[in-house]
Amino acid sequence: MSKLVLTISSNKLLQSCIKDALVQRQNSFCAHELDSSNKLIESFNTVKPSIIIVDFDLGVQAVTETICTLNSLNGHKIPLIVAFPKNKESEIDTIINAGIDDFIDFESISSLLIQRINICIHRNNEFAKHVEKSEQFSDISLAASQAGSSLLIIDKLGSIIWVNEGFEMLYECDLSDFKKKFGDNVFESHLNPRTAESMKRCAQNGEYVVYESLWFTKSNKRKNIQTSLTPIYDSNGIFSKMIAIETDITDLKMAEEALSEKHHNLLAAMEHLEDVNNLLDEQKKEIEKQKINLEEEKNKSDSLLLNILPEVAAHQLKKKGFVKPKKYSDVSVMFADFVNFSSLITRYADIEEFLSELGSYFEIFEEITAKRYIEKIKTIGDCYMCVGGLPQLNRSHPLDTVLAGLEIQKFIEEKAKIDEANERPIWRLRIGIHTGSVMAGIIGKKKFAYDIWGDAVNIASRVESNGTAGKVRVSETTHEKVEAFFDFEKVIEINAKNMGHLNTFQVKRIKPEFSEDEDGYIPNAAFKKIIAQY
Repeated sequence: MSKLVLTISSNKLLQSCIKDALVQRQNSFCAHELDSSNKLIESFNTVKPSIIIVDFDLGVQAVTETICTLNSLNGHKIPLIVAFPKNKESEIDTIINAGIDDFIDFESISSLLIQRINICIHRNNEFAKHVEKSEQFSDISLAASQAGSSLLIIDKLGSIIWVNEGFEMLYECDLSDFKKKFGDNVFESHLNPRTAESMKRCAQNGEYVVYESLWFTKSNKRKNIQTSLTPIYDSNGIFSKMIAIETDITDLKMAEEALSEKHHNLLAAMEHLEDVNNLLDEQKKEIEKQKINLEEEKNKSDSLLLNILPEVAAHQLKKKGFVKPKKYSDVSVMFADFVNFSSLITRYADIEEFLSELGSYFEIFEEITAKRYIEKIKTIGDCYMCVGGLPQLNRSHPLDTVLAGLEIQKFIEEKAKIDEANERPIWRLRIGIHTGSVMAGIIGKKKFAYDIWGDAVNIASRVESNGTAGKVRVSETTHEKVEAFFDFEKVIEINAKNMGHLNTFQVKRIKPEFSEDEDGYIPNAAFKKIIAQY
């Protein structure tokens, strides 16, 4: 496709010289002439030029008006070359900084015009690509900002109540130093006006706000920071806090500044086109590298959020800013509590060794429950609480929860034998399970916590507290749902506080026809197939 060159000149000889130079490239170029810049906009809409050449002899004012006219054409950036006679070379400085892309003397037109046109068009195309990349980068920065490298939680009064490790990495100072400089309340007007105004828009108007600020570290290192503010509301729709996610965009700003200084390198670019292309490739690689780094930071923050909340709740929180409580009519709640926990602590001379041992047990519990799609809710001291059947609904949760309980007890008992042989403290565990309905949702204003409530939770806790060390105890409701697949000991009646008498059942083992091992802890292929069909 031919490139159209628009010449603005009243000099017929100059127009002819330009046309002759273009004809040398056969069909690569075609020419269009104007004798003044008065009809530039009309001509521009008609012929759509690839580049414009302006005769310097029209006068500095005419050239400047042409530049202003081009700048006013919203959405279009056309390269502009000024042609000048040799005797006016000293005057060209008057328009170099006005926004032209190149200049050429009359005598060089026949030999250098094509090359200079190609250089301008190429550089203009590359610049457009970089503008597009910059816009794409801004979109990526906005998306990544929802889980960026620095995360702050600010309460409704304007106090920073929590920051992550990325905060110190970004600002190169801790929260106390930050507060010494800016105070305890980020809503107060002594802050940077843009920051204070953005905070108030988020807190008072419930807006999602993105703004940029400049920070200088203790070593006087400049950092450009992009901040996004997301309002968080409680279950009643009342503003409770905001999340500020901040990203270091210094490299992008530096790249933009480098592009703005392109006219300083114009002569070198014309003489060393290959070097310029290599530089542009390096800048492109740097931008791609920044995109990858931002994506990695986003993934890290997403992973952090998923460690705190179930996946479904985490996605809903990121999308809507809040998670509504939800009722689940059929779930299986499990409590696992260590026996004689207080006396265990005294048998360890080193508290760190004790905590490490407790942590290792909980890690195994998490591995066992996770593979059966059981959601860990929390640990309370030595008590491990989890639930099957939420937030992703499934009908196999009673079977999954009992199987997980048996596998946990099998691990505990085998570990106890090893510890006893090595004269180490012996840990024993009670497990209680009940199936019923609960409410589930996110609670807390200073820290997020996913929790469940309801009588089912209380019954499961009573079943566990009346259980036997090394055994899995289930309620009558759970027993009815799983009795076809497990052998049970006789009914054990318990007196649960505020609930009266409850029948409970102690799980003996998986029934032989569904068991892979002799002891009845591991389900066989037939049992797994049944569970998969639920």
